[in-house]
Amino acid sequence: MTKQDSNKLKGRSAIEAAHVGVTNEDESRLDTTISQLYGVESDEAVDIHANYHIDKILASLAKRARENGMKREVLAERIQYLDISGSAYQVAKGKLTEAAAVDALFRGLSAIENNGKADDRFNVYS
Repeated sequence: MTKQDSNKLKGRSAIEAAHVGVTNEDESRLDTTISQLYGVESDEAVDIHANYHIDKILASLAKRARENGMKREVLAERIQYLDISGSAYQVAKGKLTEAAAVDALFRGLSAIENNGKADDRFNVYS
């Protein structure tokens, strides 16, 4: 998709298009693109970018928790103890990959579930 085509998109679709092929090092430069796409100041673009990653991280955490047998209610209760927004801001700044953020947060869920002891992250709830 060309830059001109991505400029025609709106909302989440525009941000997803801007992320295509982006490396971790390029992630922090997307704030400028988001600022232009939405016509907002850079500080608001940073928040929009982080919120995009919050949504993706939450979806990935929910999927992984579900795959490991954690019920939605338990996830909703325990997720409040995790710093998801901090992780999302690190991803948006290119300091952390989204996959690494999800792994770390899932280990946090595991530790909460197991009273502070993180078990094997691939066999946490079985």
